[in-house]
Amino acid sequence: MVSTAWRPRLLAIGKATVAAGMIYLLWQQGILDPTLLQNFTWQPQLLLVVLACNLAMISLGAVRWQILLRSQAIIFPFAWSHAMTYLTFCFNLLVPGSVGGDALRMAYLLRHSSAQQKSAAILTILADRVSGLYAMFLLALLAALANLSTVLAQLPGRILLLSLLLTVVGAPLLAALFFWGMKRLPLSAANSSENSTARPLSRPTLLLTQLGQAAHSFWQHKRSLLAAIMVSVLAQSLEIIALIWIARHLGLLSSTGDHFFLAAPIAWIANLLPVSPGGLGVGEAAFAQICQWLQPDSAVNALGTPFLINRVLQMLASLPGLWVYLNYRPPTSS
Repeated sequence: MVSTAWRPRLLAIGKATVAAGMIYLLWQQGILDPTLLQNFTWQPQLLLVVLACNLAMISLGAVRWQILLRSQAIIFPFAWSHAMTYLTFCFNLLVPGSVGGDALRMAYLLRHSSAQQKSAAILTILADRVSGLYAMFLLALLAALANLSTVLAQLPGRILLLSLLLTVVGAPLLAALFFWGMKRLPLSAANSSENSTARPLSRPTLLLTQLGQAAHSFWQHKRSLLAAIMVSVLAQSLEIIALIWIARHLGLLSSTGDHFFLAAPIAWIANLLPVSPGGLGVGEAAFAQICQWLQPDSAVNALGTPFLINRVLQMLASLPGLWVYLNYRPPTSS
C-alpha cells in the first residue's frame, strides 16, 4: 500500500517516464531530429528572435490579467501583475511538484486582496485561464476555415471542425447561462441594505453570495472579457510566428506556414493532458501529426522539432519568474 506522501512523487516519476518514452519514440520515428536542434543552437540571431517572441507572449499574459483585475476594481501596479505572470509561467513550465503556478499566484493574490474582493480575485484567475484557452480554439477554428478543403477531405478533419465550431459558439452561450443563473440566485441580495439586520450568513452561503456578485460584475464588464480574448489571440499568434520562424530557418517549411495556426493551438490543447510534465512529447506529437495531415505531400518528417525548440525557449523566457519567487516583494500602492 503506497502512502499518501509518496503518491505525488510516484505520479511525477510516472509522468517523467512517459515524457522520456515519448521523446525517445518521436526521435526514433524522425519526428524529432537532434541534428536540427544542434544546428539551431548555432544561430544566435534566431534564438534571440524566438526568445523575444516568448517574452512578449508572457508580458501580454500580464496585460490580459491586468484587464481582468481592473474590470473588478482590483487595483494592483502592473509591475506586480507582470511579475506574478512570470512566476505563474515559471512554476507551470519548470518547477515540478503539486503546487502549480496558478495556485501560487492565487495565494499571493488572496493575501493582498480585501475580504470583499477575494471571490472576484479568484474569478480573475479562472477568467484568465479560460480566455487563453478560448483563444486557442478560436485561432484553430479560423485556421481550419482557411484550410477548409483540406480539413473537409477527411473524416477526422470534419470531426475536428465540428468540435471547434461547437466550442467557439457554445462556450459563450454556456458562459452567458452561468452568469445569468448566478445573477438570479436569491442569495445575491443577502448583503443588500434591507437585509443588513438579518442574522450573519454561514460561510458557504457567504462564499456563494460573493461568487454571485463577482459573476454579475464580470457580466457587466463583457468588453473586458472580449479584450482579454483579443490579447490572448495576439500573444498566441506571436508564438505561432515564432514556430514558423524556426521551421523556415531549419528548412522544414516551404509554404507560408498558415497551417501552423491550426496545428499549434491543437498541440497546446493536447499539452493540457496530464500524462507528462507540461505535456512534453504529447504536444510535439500532436503538432507533427496535424502538420503532416495538412500537408500530406511534404517529405519532411521532423515537424515536432520546431515545437520542442520553442518549448525550451519558452522555459528560458519564464526564468525571471524564479527570481520573482526568490525575491518576492508585496505590491505597492498604485
